[in-house]
Amino acid sequence: MKKLKVAFDIDDTIWKIVETSSDGKTRQVPDYDLIQVLRWFYNNGDEVFVWSAGGLDYAQTIVDKLGLTDMVKVIPKNNYDGKIEIDIAFDDFDTKLAKVDIRVNRSEKKIDKNIMLCDDCKNEDNEEAVNMNCPNKLCDNHYRED
Repeated sequence: MKKLKVAFDIDDTIWKIVETSSDGKTRQVPDYDLIQVLRWFYNNGDEVFVWSAGGLDYAQTIVDKLGLTDMVKVIPKNNYDGKIEIDIAFDDFDTKLAKVDIRVNRSEKKIDKNIMLCDDCKNEDNEEAVNMNCPNKLCDNHYRED
């Protein structure tokens, strides 16, 4: 069976940009449902790629934060040269960079700024730090939009 080559965008795709309800500032939260799709392709033996208009370094930083480093290869989006023939692309824009483009809806939901994070998911400034392996089921790092 042929391995698929599947690409996922970062911003507003696997890394949602949402507005907090109390102050209008934005923050970023993982799209856990779409990350599960990414993991499914990886576990199926398919080649998984990640790209971002923000560049290779930015994409690699987010991939590392999400704990996906061993599952994906970061490739350029802005200078995509077609050397890798992508079968399926998940993106918040119509990229026309794959045989099949799946447009992911951008997040328009607001979230509560008063989130609860466990100690493992806070950095030294008591701010959110992504910990994909957090065992605390009540931790809002496991946030999912309803």
